[in-house]
Formats: sequence, structure tokens, C-alpha cells
Amino acid sequence: MPIDLNDVQPDRELIEPGIYGLQIAVKEGHGGKDGWLKLAKNQRSLMLELECKVTAAITKKGELTPSEHNGKIVRDWITLEFIEDDAMHLPLITADELERFRTSVRLGRKKLRAIVDSAHGLDPKDDSFVAKERRKLQSYDELNGLTFYAQIEERAGQGKYGPSNTIDFVITPDLPDYPKQEDTAGAWLAKRRSIDEELNDMIPNFGTPKQ
Repeated sequence: MPIDLNDVQPDRELIEPGIYGLQIAVKEGHGGKDGWLKLAKNQRSLMLELECKVTAAITKKGELTPSEHNGKIVRDWITLEFIEDDAMHLPLITADELERFRTSVRLGRKKLRAIVDSAHGLDPKDDSFVAKERRKLQSYDELNGLTFYAQIEERAGQGKYGPSNTIDFVITPDLPDYPKQEDTAGAWLAKRRSIDEELNDMIPNFGTPKQ
């Protein structure tokens, strides 16, 4: 039996600007050390491609609420590495271009850290042992399934491409728009114990010595 898709309307509706919860799905790019990064057309930049699914909207009071855009996808590409060597198969780059590559990586790593901070409820100024451990990734695969918060905007179309949505900036817990009543994967941080208590957990308890 033939499958007729002519009555299915394409979904080109943009997400209206605002703050949303976004769940990450990392697109495997087959590049980089663990295969998650994607080589850009310039043959030097290595990018992390994210499909971010809307899970909720954030009200002006900082409350999570279902959104009519739930399930829609916003794509984002974050430059995290670049190939700096002078291999013959790579295009030559000038000193200015080299500096731009380095800047894009620096900004990309800052953005990724903000995403991790947002997803785990970490204050960017928190440099405790627990927070630092949360920011360490063994693989970009660990980002899959995390939900973070971000301001979504509309980007004007270019050339043959129409307008699209873009992640303008990431909302971290130090910002007033971060949801106040969300039981996120990082909510444990608000109740986290001191470093001393964390370390005490690693020491076996043999009970109180007899007198």
C-alpha cells in the first residue's frame, strides 16, 4: 500500500523569542578524540552539534510552564577544537585567522561550561570540589539528556535559507531568569554538603572506640 505524505504540512513555524528549557541530544560527528565532534568546511574547526528540544518555557516569575513549542528543535554548533598544525593537506592560515580560530574555541568552551552549569544548577562562581567535578566530562556523550535553560531568538534568513531560531545566551543560576522552582538534575547542589562531609563519606566508619 503506498504511503501518501502530501497531506502532511511541513513545520516551519519559528519559536517565539523567550527563555526555554532545552534537552540536549548530541549529534555524532565522527571527528575529535571520541568521535562526537564534526569537522567544519574550513577543515580546521571541530564543532559539537547539538539538537536542543524544547521541554518548557520560563515565565517572568522564573516558573516553568508547558510551552506550545514543546518538542521543537533548536540546533546549535559549538566550536571546541581546531587543528593548528601546518600539514600539507590543510589550507594555509594567516596570523589573524589563527587568532580567530583560537578565539572561537575559547568562546565555545565558555558556552559549553555555561550549558553544564545551567543543567546542573551550578553557580558560575562556585569553585568547590563538588562543582569542579561536575564540570569534568569524560566524553561529550555525557551531555545527552541534560536539560539547560537559554534565551532563544530569531535569526534573519541568509541567501537561500529562511529565518531560523538560535540560542542567544545560556541562563545560569546566577541570573534572575533561572527557574526558581525546578527540580533539575542539579538540584542536589542547592542541598549539597560541605567538602569535609563529602570527604568523610570516603572514610570507613568503624564505630566509636570502646573505653
